[in-house]
Parts: sequence; structure tokens; C-alpha cells
Amino acid sequence: MSSNKTSKSMSKSGSEIVKQEDVTLAVLIADSFSIRFAPVTESKPKALLPLVNRPMIEYSLESLLLSGVQKTFVYCVAHADQIRQYLKESKWMRSVSPMSIEVISQSPDDCRSLGDSLRDIDGKSLIRGDFILMSADVVSNVQLIPILEEHREKKKTDKGIVMTHIFKRSFPGHRSRSAEEELVLAINPTNGRILNYQQTTNLKKLSFPLEMFKENSLVDLHYDFVDTHISICSPVVLPLFSDNFDYQTWGDFVRGILINEEILNNTIYCHVLEGSYAAHVSNVPMYDAVSKDIIQRWAFPLVPDLNRSDKTPRHTLSRHNVYKQPGVTLAKESVLERDVAVGEDTKIGERTFVSQSVIGSRCTIGNDVHINNAYIWDDVEIKNKCRIEVALIADGVVLNEGVEIGRGCVIGPGVILAAGIKIPDNTRLMAHPPKRDNDFETSDEEDDKVATTPVSADSVAYVYHRPIEEDSDAESLIDELWGLDIDEDSESDEDDEDEAADDEDEEHEEELDVGDLPEDLNARSFYNEVLESLQRGYEEKIKGDNLVLEINSSKYAYNVTMKEVNMLVIKAMLSLPSVMTKKAATGTNDDWIALRPILQHFLSVLRNYLKNNQSMLDSLEALEEFGVHNPHFVKSICKVLHFLYGEDVLSEDAILEWYANPPNDPSALKTIRKTVEPFITWLEEAEEESSEESD
Repeated sequence: MSSNKTSKSMSKSGSEIVKQEDVTLAVLIADSFSIRFAPVTESKPKALLPLVNRPMIEYSLESLLLSGVQKTFVYCVAHADQIRQYLKESKWMRSVSPMSIEVISQSPDDCRSLGDSLRDIDGKSLIRGDFILMSADVVSNVQLIPILEEHREKKKTDKGIVMTHIFKRSFPGHRSRSAEEELVLAINPTNGRILNYQQTTNLKKLSFPLEMFKENSLVDLHYDFVDTHISICSPVVLPLFSDNFDYQTWGDFVRGILINEEILNNTIYCHVLEGSYAAHVSNVPMYDAVSKDIIQRWAFPLVPDLNRSDKTPRHTLSRHNVYKQPGVTLAKESVLERDVAVGEDTKIGERTFVSQSVIGSRCTIGNDVHINNAYIWDDVEIKNKCRIEVALIADGVVLNEGVEIGRGCVIGPGVILAAGIKIPDNTRLMAHPPKRDNDFETSDEEDDKVATTPVSADSVAYVYHRPIEEDSDAESLIDELWGLDIDEDSESDEDDEDEAADDEDEEHEEELDVGDLPEDLNARSFYNEVLESLQRGYEEKIKGDNLVLEINSSKYAYNVTMKEVNMLVIKAMLSLPSVMTKKAATGTNDDWIALRPILQHFLSVLRNYLKNNQSMLDSLEALEEFGVHNPHFVKSICKVLHFLYGEDVLSEDAILEWYANPPNDPSALKTIRKTVEPFITWLEEAEEESSEESD
């Protein structure tokens, strides 16, 4: 009897060990160890900041759950008690939750970096197998289990693998790419092993060790990768951090591993996402970018109308990506233009205009208010005739009548601004005087006096100056430029939006002019959405069928005609090389070299819209208009025609009919028609030969 009991207990113990090792584990770091969102993070942890009316940590936990993670350790430092209380009251800590959550907290005095947090986790001996490491300010719809299995397969052939880090492709200038995280990776393309890692922000030149090229017959250099802040880690990662106290950030860890690779035989691999979404809300500009991605449904299924939280009700989705929670009240002549989310029980007054913005719950917005590219959190009161352009406004703020918020401002919780006051661009305000020992490192008495004086006599608002973080030289610059355009020669800050548009027009005058866009605002908005969709589709290699569905939805949303669709889709494709590279076209063969792979990628999209003779004539008209307004493109027109004809996108009959019917005023088109004349002659001769053979 006793032997049976012993064997049963041993069997049970063994099965428990097996189950523990088989559980898919994740470590969620719920602290960014930075002050990029100050002063709003002085009283609230970054993980609980609202992102499209939902706490940021909800997105990361939902991502892990959708990936099949079974247990997550949430590591908290700043305001850990708030995160613990939030999770305790949420669905994640209930007995029926499909994912187990365990909260680990540490004092900010004892934990100041990612390295400190991983050393603390190692000291607690919580993890024995492979695990997923992720930041709580990441929004992702990536399926992580296949990448975890890929990591384990590589361990069978490379015993020294310590990490598979996840990147996504994003070309410079794209809104999902943070300028403070610019990097260049050297990778062995045969197995994905990282050979060299360099953060390039503020660097004027790069250098690579000669041995890297000697030891690897193939080396790929990538500037188009973005760090997702998601890693698949072997258990040896934690002891490596414990053994090296110089490892404070992920970059420190990678550089240390690569430097000591020959000694320790440790390797790091990369996984590049294809078609999935992942973005890190590292600073305020990225907060703006990720919010727009969520609203525009790039992060599906992590979108407002599919919110599963029981604390925040779901939004309902309307045309033009307008989302509203229950209880929203709109007065007459108020306009929610596009890409807008409004929280529950919010009231919006008469003749108020809101575009590309998020408004939280229980807000009161008066009459004749203009809100554009702004993020307004809960319980905010905005009185009549206020103007807010590219700003973040935290909980409980009161803007009295006629207040104007400059571009790039961050208004902390509880701030009250007196009527008529204008806040300069890129100002950060808080509701109490800043503490000198924490916020300032200056002995200038004049600066101290300014810092402790409210912005006006009737306001409860003090200017907050952030200290420079040791590792964030670039970040300080990036936040200063959020929503602003650089113009060193500008003598006035008035009409910033118009000046910025003029500067952009001058900058690109020689490189890109789409031509005769319709005067109708809806058609122009449709073109902008198509251009953005095609750019994202090309960069992330999205299937043509999915892009067609998106373009069609935009067509119905903006009520444009099929002729406009045919013409604007063509013009958007022709514009992509200049838009993506932000370089002027040269009028050489390089223009066609850049354009050809784009047209090749979008052949299925073109075939969908150019199905009959009339639609082909529409596209040829657009091609001609684009050439008229972009002289550099004329040399490529013949090659474009030949390519589309060879791919059966344009028919011979349509091309010849187009050429035979020039517009009423052909003076501007003489160069174009002369350029394509050899191709037309070739077509006509081919048609004659075909006719003779048939006779």
C-alpha cells in the first residue's frame, strides 16, 4: 500500500514538473524606466495611461492571450500599487481567466532599468524554461507561439542561442518608426543570426568589424528594421543579466553578447514579421502614431469596437472610422470628421469640429471648439471657442473660454487654464510647482522663479522642464518636434499649419506633383487614404485582395466615383517611390528601377480595377496627367506602358484609342506623346503583322 502511494505521489510530482515546464510563460515589464510622458506619469503609471480609451496594459495582455500564453508575470516598479489594484479588479485575475497573472513589484530605488528587473526575476528563480519578454507599452497582433517553436528548433542545432528578437520592416519616415530608435542590423541571411547591432541616432557614419565579413560569406545590412520590444528568451538570459551589471537595456545586452560571442559562444537571432502589426509606444509621437493605427484598424483585432474589457464599454463603429461609446451627445452642427474615438457620456457642443482625435469619458466640450490631432483623456472640460492642435491633455483638465493650445503640448492632470490664454508650442504643464530636487538641476534663481510661477494669474498651471535622461539624447529632440515642422528662417510662429504646408510644397516642388486632384474634399481624403494604404501594403507585403477591400471601403466612405477611383489609385502608385524615400526623382533610369517592383507588387490591385476598356482609359488619362505635372517622370512613361501591356493590365485597343484621342488642349502633352510614339508605332506594326498573318 505504502509503495503504491509513494509511486502515485512521485508520478503526480513528475507530472506537475512536466506541466510547469510545458506552460507558455511571458514576462511583461510594466515600466519604461523613463520620463518621456512626464508630467502625466508623476501620479499614474505608464502602463495604465489610456490608449484610445483603454489602459495601455490591456493591449499587451490581450496580445499575449491571443498568442496562447498561459501564464504572465507582470513586473511593476513605478506606482506598482496602482497596477496591482487595477489587475486585481480586472478580468485577468478572475478564476475563470484563460491566462494566469502573477504581479511582481519592486521599489523604484532598487530597480532603475530593464536589467535590474531581469536580475530581480532571476533572483526569485521563477522561470526555468524559454519565455516571452515583452514591454507593457507594446501593441501587437503577432502570433508568438510559432516564433517560440522556431526558437526551440534553432536550439537543437545551436546550443548557444540565448534570444530570438522580433523586428518589423518599416522604412524611414513612416509614422510607426520612432526616430529615437533608429538602428542598423547586420544579419546572416542564411539563418537569421544577428552579427552586428548599432543604434544610429545622432551617428554620422557607421563602422563594421572586418572579421564579420571574413567569417560570413553572406551579410545583409538592414536599416529598415524597427524594434518591436518583443523577445523569445532562453532561460540563460536571466543569469547573463545577473552576471553582467553593465547590461541595463536590451541594446546593452545585445552589444555585450556580440562582443563576447567568441568567448561565451552565445548567439542572438532575429525574426522579421510579415503582415503582422507590432509597435512600441516609446514616447509621445509614437503614442500619436499607434493611436492612429488602432483607429484605422491596422492592429486588428485590437480595435475599439472589439474591446473585451468589462471596465470600458465597447465603441460602435461608424463611417470614416468614427467610434463612439454609449452616452455620447452631439449638438447640432458638430462634426466628427474622421479617425475619431469618443468615450462614454461625453458631451460635444454646437459647431464643434473634431478630426483625427481621441476624447475620453465624461468630457464636456463647448461650442465652436476646434480639435485636431489631439488626445483628451477623462473628465476634461473644454469651454467655448477653444482651439487644440496636436496636443495631449490628461485627466481633469479645465480649459476656459478661448484657450489655444500650441502644437506638441502635453497638459498634465488637474491643470486649469484661464480664459483667452495661448500656450506656446511644445509646452508641458503641470498642476503644481515642480519639485526642484527631482525636476531641476539648475541653480539659476531666475529659472527657479519662472518655474514656480503659474503661467497666468488665474491659471493653475506651471511649466514643466524635463531633465535630460542619460540614454535619451535623441528622445529630447524627438519630443520637441512632435507635431512641429522645422523652419529655421521663420520669423513668426503665426499660421504654423499654413507655413508648414508651404514649406512642404517648396521642398517637394521638383520631386512630386500628383496633378489635377479633384477639388472635392472627399476625393482628396480618399487619395490620401489610398496612398497610405498602398505604402503600408508595399512595406508589409500585404496581399492585394486585402488592399482592394480596404480601398473599396474608403470608396464607399468618401462616396467617390469609379473614374476617380481608377485615376487616383494609379496616381498613388506612381507617387510611392518619392513618398517612401522622400527623395526627389532624377529623371533617369533609377526612377523606373524604383517604380517597377511597386507596380509588380500591385498587379492584382491593378487588374481588379482595370477590367474594361473605360477603366483602362481612365488609368491612361491619370498616367498622362501625372507626367504633365512631373516632368522627371516622362522618361519612364513608355516603360510603364510597356510593362502594363506585357502584364495584360492594359489592352492594345485601349492604348491605341487613348493615343488617338488627345485632349482638347494638347500643348502640355506634346512631350509625353512624342515619348510614347515609338511604343505606339510598335503596337500598330504588331497589329498589322497579326492582321496579315490571319489573312
